[in-house]
Amino acid sequence: MAQQGPPPPRSGRLPAPRSNPRWGDADYPDENEELPPWAGLSVDPRWADGRERSKRPAGTRQDAGPQAAQGIPEEPAAPAVRPRGRQAAARARRTRRSVYLWGSVLIAAAVIGGGIWLLTSGTSQSAGVPDAIVTNFLPGEFKTVPNACTAVSASTLDAYLPGKRTVASPNSLDGGSASLCSWTLDARPVYRLLNVQAQAYAPNGLASGDGSATFAAIDGYDQALQQKAAPPKATHLPKATITLVPGLGIKAFSGLQVTRSAGVTTDLLTVVVRDRNVVVTAVLEGDSGRGGYGPVSAAQLRAGAVAAARDVLSQLK
Repeated sequence: MAQQGPPPPRSGRLPAPRSNPRWGDADYPDENEELPPWAGLSVDPRWADGRERSKRPAGTRQDAGPQAAQGIPEEPAAPAVRPRGRQAAARARRTRRSVYLWGSVLIAAAVIGGGIWLLTSGTSQSAGVPDAIVTNFLPGEFKTVPNACTAVSASTLDAYLPGKRTVASPNSLDGGSASLCSWTLDARPVYRLLNVQAQAYAPNGLASGDGSATFAAIDGYDQALQQKAAPPKATHLPKATITLVPGLGIKAFSGLQVTRSAGVTTDLLTVVVRDRNVVVTAVLEGDSGRGGYGPVSAAQLRAGAVAAARDVLSQLK
């Protein structure tokens, strides 16, 4: 029998630290780091292979480590870190009002895309004869709308949003065929948010009737009414109390929606009016309750939204 010699000498160097195949060399997220507003309150950061960060959720084949490939179960991942309660509450407070503003903008955007709704609704009668479809603007129809920020008069703003106001207008909707502007007044005990949008519809082969710009606007107006009667879940708004508004444009309605959250009551009054191929949407919000705000008069909100819509209609050319 051959005698075995002594084992080979061990190296004096320490073994290189092994990186976790799941996290790689990336740092674990800071538990005090606040997530961006678009991430929501229940979305946690996910980290993939250390060599690159992937948007694929952990647990997919692409995220599996070498141990999983060999059939060896991986060690459980560290629990995801959620934002602290204080940070989540602060972010929720900052974004609460914007939910209602952009909920109304979402509805207004749906009005702009009214023609597409015809593809799935099946309730409108589309123009079936190609030669009968209108492709140009008809006499009396509008190709552009006024700038909403300047169309609403100072007297209207002073009457329904008295005090120091802030103004905002998206660059993508500041003129031409569409315009959007909003004014905010935050001076206890009054909080008001006015959002005004004007849209001039163009001829559309997907529209009902002869596909003219006016018929496209009729479809947009009808869809806005439907959106208020049965709001999409994404808006987080209740069904509106609908009232017709006589003497405003060719056709107009108002919708009142009331929400309550964290001791704050929000009254949201929307007025939608159509004049030929133009649809104007005016939303006036008032808050009351927690924070020293209130009271809010629904009748005053309605009068303010009607006045703002009338101002825009008076500037059509």
